[in-house]
Amino acid sequence: MPVPFKVNPRPVAILGVALALLQRLLGHGAPAPRFQPATTEDYLYKIARITGQSEYEVFRKSAEAWPVSESMVNRDFRDYLLEQSVPCYVNAFIRKNKPYIDQVRLPPY
Repeated sequence: MPVPFKVNPRPVAILGVALALLQRLLGHGAPAPRFQPATTEDYLYKIARITGQSEYEVFRKSAEAWPVSESMVNRDFRDYLLEQSVPCYVNAFIRKNKPYIDQVRLPPY
């Protein structure tokens, strides 16, 4: 008569947990990242990197085609830093140049 084979459940459970953790670490079973469209802040940052200037200089350049005073640009930039609000002349500048901005691929650093 053959001897019944007994399996100790503890090592099997530990192995199962270890495999689940390894799978999670390797990315299997992880939800796929969703694509998020670029925000206005992303475009401001990208313009600043492309031109080698600050975001404040992008505000100043955006205001050149509009009847906006230097003090208004300063106030709008302060509001942008504090509240992430972007004035209409900066939005118009980004909209106008968006096709050119999208063509430039920047390194991730």
